Amino acid sequence: MYLDHHIAVVMPVYNEQDHVADALSSIPDYVDVIVVVDDGSTDSTWSVLSSVSDCRLVRLRHPRNRGVGAAIKTGYRHCLTTGAEIIAIMDGDGQMDANDLPKLLGRVAAGADLVKGNRFLDATIAQMPLPRWVGNAILSRLTRVACDFGGSLDSQCGYSCIRRTALDHMDLQGLYDRYGFHNEMLFLCRRAGLVIDTVPV
Repeated sequence: MYLDHHIAVVMPVYNEQDHVADALSSIPDYVDVIVVVDDGSTDSTWSVLSSVSDCRLVRLRHPRNRGVGAAIKTGYRHCLTTGAEIIAIMDGDGQMDANDLPKLLGRVAAGADLVKGNRFLDATIAQMPLPRWVGNAILSRLTRVACDFGGSLDSQCGYSCIRRTALDHMDLQGLYDRYGFHNEMLFLCRRAGLVIDTVPV
């Protein structure tokens, strides 16, 4: 529980045998459920997952690779069968800092429906290679204009939290199965009139 809310983390993984155990160990104790979706890994990711001992952990597996969006949708659907009130997305490569999670959760608990991590609001953005920074900045600017979002936006950042009640009324099936998922999710939330916010990560 965090701020009296039942918390779930969905972790999509694909060929992350060297990182997934550390990523899982970084998830704070206040998270109630961890749903890991192995998206058809061809390495030893599933074996590593099977060796992790954590009573909060739910292991799901796609028989073939379907894309990060499909893995997140599988995780979301499972979370909707639990008591989770806020659902976070954290990747299995360990790049998302668990110390940032309270900022996202706190903003949802305060009233937002969807909160996205925003690397442009944090000083560590300077560590991003310049070509990647430029590409992210351009794509984020275009996305912000296209969805008429007034604040700062890091559209390519997958670190997010969403309120369960927002997911309850969404047609997840129609959302893109691969890397376009995060942008489609943002547009869907905008069309639904949901409260969207961003926090530094």
